[in-house]
Amino acid sequence: MGRFTGKVVIVTGSTQGLGEGIALRFAKEGARVVINGRSRAKGEAVMAKLHAIGADALFLPADLSNKPSAQTVVSDAATHFGRVDILVNNAQAQTPHIETLDPANDGHFESTMRSGLYASLWTAQAAFPHMRAAGAGRVINFASTNGVFGAKYGAAYNACKEAIQALTRTLANEWGQYGITVNTVLPSGMSPSYAAFFEGDPKRAEASANAIPLRRHGRAEEDIGAAIAGLCSDSGSFITGQALFIDGGQSLLGMPQLHTLGYDPHRAAGAHG
Repeated sequence: MGRFTGKVVIVTGSTQGLGEGIALRFAKEGARVVINGRSRAKGEAVMAKLHAIGADALFLPADLSNKPSAQTVVSDAATHFGRVDILVNNAQAQTPHIETLDPANDGHFESTMRSGLYASLWTAQAAFPHMRAAGAGRVINFASTNGVFGAKYGAAYNACKEAIQALTRTLANEWGQYGITVNTVLPSGMSPSYAAFFEGDPKRAEASANAIPLRRHGRAEEDIGAAIAGLCSDSGSFITGQALFIDGGQSLLGMPQLHTLGYDPHRAAGAHG
């Protein structure tokens, strides 16, 4: 019997990277797991891993930047398993590593908000009635140290993640009376998009890891997944409205300026001011 035996966990954006590791962690602790992503091939690959460890799992492909699709993921999970106990809102469309606030990028700003902030809101809204009826529930949202420290050239992503923190605190305040906890995690772990940033430059990847007090990047299942599982367990029942840095101490040092690479996007584009 695991800590989450009988519980139903939805992990959005879980067909690779951190989300995949989180889903595997919950499954190994007895949860029935719903994974989500836009790629059927990646989803089926993760499902194979879940089935290999004997997990009861369901793959619901969907683009959560579309409100009906986001709501349907939760309703289909509830229909299939009969309940929704834990919602982990990991999904966020991949964003450019370097982007200016040029008006030409306004469309991307909106799409970032829809895939992160709005998707987290819509899935939480859909899960709320199920959790309220059960008298308990856990919601985990994702923020970022980039937003906390205002990392350069990532305004859309930063603004989205800081808005998610405000949403989290508000939901925690409103939903606590129903036994529902809502928290934010700010992880630092090696994911496909993060690895792509260092592709072809192992020295820079090593330097990035050495800048972390624990001298390594976080592991999806063993570090990020384990911490989130702790928040969602009975041991986390009195923790709500909080932001947990799962980053090996990286946040103690402020924001590593990964974009300070001798490149100024304003100058490169011929922009001024």
